[in-house]
Amino acid sequence: MKIRPSKPDFDSPLKVAGVVAVVLLAMVALTALWPERNPQIGSWEIKWKSWNALWQKDTLSEVDLAAMEKERVADSIRLSSLQGAQDSLNLVLELKAKDPAQLHIPPKKPDVLNAFFQQLDSLEKGQKPAPFVRIMHWGDSQIEIDRISDVLRNELQARFGGIGPGLLPIQQTIPTATVGQTANGSLRRYLLWGPPSGRHAAHRSYGPLLSFSKMDSGRVELRFAKGMSATAASGAFSKVVLLTGHRNSDLQVSASTGFSQTLTAGTGLQSAAIKTGEPLKQISISLQSDSGAVLYGISLTGSSGVVVDNLPMRGCSGTIFTGTDAASMAQGLKALDADVLLMEFGGNMIPSLSGEYSAQQYAATMGKQIDFLKRNSRNLPIVFMGPSDMAIFKAGNWQTHPLLPQFVQILKDTVLAHGAVYFDMMAAMGGSQSMLAWVKASPQLAVGDYIHFSNRGARKMGQIFHAALMKEYQLYQLKKRVKTIQKK
Repeated sequence: MKIRPSKPDFDSPLKVAGVVAVVLLAMVALTALWPERNPQIGSWEIKWKSWNALWQKDTLSEVDLAAMEKERVADSIRLSSLQGAQDSLNLVLELKAKDPAQLHIPPKKPDVLNAFFQQLDSLEKGQKPAPFVRIMHWGDSQIEIDRISDVLRNELQARFGGIGPGLLPIQQTIPTATVGQTANGSLRRYLLWGPPSGRHAAHRSYGPLLSFSKMDSGRVELRFAKGMSATAASGAFSKVVLLTGHRNSDLQVSASTGFSQTLTAGTGLQSAAIKTGEPLKQISISLQSDSGAVLYGISLTGSSGVVVDNLPMRGCSGTIFTGTDAASMAQGLKALDADVLLMEFGGNMIPSLSGEYSAQQYAATMGKQIDFLKRNSRNLPIVFMGPSDMAIFKAGNWQTHPLLPQFVQILKDTVLAHGAVYFDMMAAMGGSQSMLAWVKASPQLAVGDYIHFSNRGARKMGQIFHAALMKEYQLYQLKKRVKTIQKK
């Protein structure tokens, strides 16, 4: 009889626990002996957490979101207790100076937002005829699904009036919370951002959305309806504007309201405006062409009050505005009657930053985008929302990207130098390391990639930005009151 040696019994709980304990002790020993700086072999870095790094104090405690919110409430109460115009003006100036979530106004253009605020003032006082005020909000994935823009829109429409969700692409590839839409027919969408395969070879006329849909000969059916998350104001509209271009033949436009119009053939941007007597919650539009046309987008608004367009471009760094034909941008902004241009970019550039030079190069390019928009928009005011805090996992900790603070300062200086307003989203969150606090907040304000806001966090940022905008509007009103009193 042959006796075979018995195999180790690793099914025994005690033996398994012993093996795990030995491995853990070995890891602890390695941690205790590991140098503070990771050793390198050529370009390779061997990463392991040292004993000191393992017990390093958690940097989350440096950003106290509850304390920030408490201070905001206290400032609001303090301001509401004042009656005199001069005292109120002095306090608002004092509060703004210490507020990280403020609009930074270009020193050489202190009145850059005055025309916009004058329109809001007219709406608030009920002056006739009531103006129509449009804010166009371009941005990256932080504003997708109508995030941040919807908070600004809802707050402004509730206070100053206005209806509608604003400007929309013909084909909505990422659904929004505010509008439900469908597009049926032979259509292809072209984007100025993203892979080159998505560009259009025949022309560079991308219009104000920096994208368009091209219809072939035949019929296209479009339908727009109030989204489930829309408010009573943002989900209704009484004016529909279709923007088209590069019509190889006449384009027949008809709507479920009974509207009908023929747009003649031509390359220039042309619009068809559908006005209704009463606000609608849905509309169907039919387009017929013998040889195709470019469809830049469709606008759903009222005839007065405020509207905020949500124009997200996933993965975009905002350096593509100069890539479109200037005429299509200028004609589009004029047809839409834009008043303020809001840009939210910079976050997608962070991973590719290699140092100060690359940050300066990006900022210089962004300065050119601002100049391009000013040239082609009757010199409209531009508000630039800089990137939020973003964290990377380094040396065993989540921490703010090391180049981000310097990048934000360079970008801010450039934006102000080009005559645009700057809003520091990173500072508004709480500064460096604030992304950790937003991720760990309960309920969560940012998601686990330490880059993007959660839906709740996007709403909070929208509220913070709206408060900063209204504080600047309050300054405008107080300065007017003080000036009037001094003249008497």
